[in-house]
Amino acid sequence: MSSESQRVPATLSIEDVEVIEHEEPVRIAAKRIFAIARDGGSILTDHDVWTTENLETLLEKCVRAPDVSGASFFEKIEKQLHGVDDGARLLFAEIFILQMLPIAQYKSSTKMENIDRILKDAVDSYEIPRYVREAFESPVFGGGMAFSLRRFHQLALMIELFLYMKTLPEEEVALAYAEPLEWRTLISNCPGTREASLRGSLTYLGHPEYFFPIVSQDHKQKIVDAFFPKVTGTSPSDDVDVDLAELRALFSPESGETPQFYSPPLSEYWMEQQVDPDPDPEPVADTIYTVESIVNDGAFHGAAQLQNIVGRWQETRNIVLQGAPGTGKTWLAKRLAYALIGQKLPEAVRSVQFHPGTSYEDFVRGWRPGADGKLTLVDGPLIQHAELARKNPDIPHVLIIEEFNRGNPAQALGEMLTLLENTKRSKQDALELTYMHTDEAAFHLPENLYVVGTMNTADRSLALVDFALRRRFAFFEVEPSLGEAWKAHLTRQFRGEKPALIDELGRRIETLNAQIAEDPSLGKAFRMGHAYFTPGNEATDLIDWFRSVVRSSIEPQLAEYWYDNAQRADDAVNALLKEL
Repeated sequence: MSSESQRVPATLSIEDVEVIEHEEPVRIAAKRIFAIARDGGSILTDHDVWTTENLETLLEKCVRAPDVSGASFFEKIEKQLHGVDDGARLLFAEIFILQMLPIAQYKSSTKMENIDRILKDAVDSYEIPRYVREAFESPVFGGGMAFSLRRFHQLALMIELFLYMKTLPEEEVALAYAEPLEWRTLISNCPGTREASLRGSLTYLGHPEYFFPIVSQDHKQKIVDAFFPKVTGTSPSDDVDVDLAELRALFSPESGETPQFYSPPLSEYWMEQQVDPDPDPEPVADTIYTVESIVNDGAFHGAAQLQNIVGRWQETRNIVLQGAPGTGKTWLAKRLAYALIGQKLPEAVRSVQFHPGTSYEDFVRGWRPGADGKLTLVDGPLIQHAELARKNPDIPHVLIIEEFNRGNPAQALGEMLTLLENTKRSKQDALELTYMHTDEAAFHLPENLYVVGTMNTADRSLALVDFALRRRFAFFEVEPSLGEAWKAHLTRQFRGEKPALIDELGRRIETLNAQIAEDPSLGKAFRMGHAYFTPGNEATDLIDWFRSVVRSSIEPQLAEYWYDNAQRADDAVNALLKEL
């Protein structure tokens, strides 16, 4: 028994501490794969597949050209790997092995079948080695939702990781292979989406003798908070992994063993209630939500355009959808949120609306009278959703801010204007809030919190967005869309009408929008959006419906636009309704 164990309190016997069993197979397989990733070779065949060329092929096929369809994972992979040579296909399979290696998400037989499905079109022979099969049979933690729902994102990140390692100086990679905290830094700095659980898994697999097979940062922090200083008698550092390593030395019955913090007696110190380590079931294909799903839901914008928005959003964390009234910004924002997440998860999406009276106290945190008549410090929707996101780091959480510029965004955000920046989402960049609880630490937003604002650019009464805020958001113009998708929608709605009539109505609306855009007193922001001209199920006759829309919605709007030129407004309305 180590000398460290002498510090264990009398109420906690070191002999009673359970350890994680069957961890050795995963350690052996991971060590072999990482060695081959650095030095070249293959675990499935007798030639080198871990080449820069093969990694670049996978980067091009699987990362830069993502399949945005709603097809199943293996249907997508089959299309993306179509035509690649065996080297790149085998490399993808070996990366997939590493992703599945430690998790209890799938049975061993399922993991084997997954690799066979990837390699079913391979020409070369291959064999899954015994040490990998043994590791598949000895998982060390539950994968959770991310290892199925975000499986493609995780594999894409791993492709980027190993290509990133090829660009680093040999001495830097050697240092990371030798030193646990340097390895963690390498994994953390790797480009790509955050994928918190996967990065945690890779960190563990690189140095399982140091890091714990715990991928939940929240669980790690709770363990440290429970044992420092109450049990250890020492203060924690500012690094949970360093503190956990100290607990490893303190509670390991034998050198090299890993204490099990999810079982008594250690679990009794930090788990408020039983934590279910078992993973969530794999989502079936029809629960997956992509930009193609948005198109199928009725979007008139193309999948490529929508994917560009989602891709940029993943980089910036914050976007604004701006445009003329009736362009479907609100409708689109929620569906883009689901596409970013990868599934319809309403609990991960929250909507609020700014108005001229929205304040920092409403949106971030402020004092509110309680039932006892005393003032209580209450978190607003931003902090509430941020904390929900922090508890579920693998799943993107989205806050939708409707009418973003109807209030004063800079005033409502306060210091959050700085904390929203994608490069400031860390403990190191935390700031004290305007209102703080007693002994509360400085605050930072989690990396998996995403914000999307919708902004009407036509209303002159709305606040201008200052440059400091614009720098932290990516802005996308949502244009009126009266193309083929819109026409197809009207054709389905009014099955008895001739396509020529629908084409003609589209031309008339586009002519009106061109007049509005060319007017120096108006401009593109004042065009009529397609939502005005998109019927619901209650509409049965095209001409009657169109006349009603023009008279009730378009004519009053044009009268306001050209209040000083009534004749021009009348002429525009007459042009829309001519001979109908």
